[in-house]
Amino acid sequence: MSRKKSPDIIELEGVVKKLLPGTMFDVELTHGNDKTEILCVLAGKLKQNFIKLTVGDLVLVEISKYDMEKGRITYRLKNKKTYTNQSSQPIKSRGPKRR
Repeated sequence: MSRKKSPDIIELEGVVKKLLPGTMFDVELTHGNDKTEILCVLAGKLKQNFIKLTVGDLVLVEISKYDMEKGRITYRLKNKKTYTNQSSQPIKSRGPKRR
């Protein structure tokens, strides 16, 4: 039976708060007004494909309903980046200048 279809697994979104040695992370989960930090490890596919995580990344975490203190990071969600300074534009290079 697949882990995702198991009734014992809960999937939640969280934010990486701290990087720890051994591919372990402190992840903050928000459920309503409650905020809890749990210890998470990377799932096998994330390790296998060398997916890097940094502080502030949104992740999908699997938690067992029997042990709510530990979890597995199964997916890194896409962050929508917003730019605060609207007047800044990317610099366009026109190649080497000829004289």
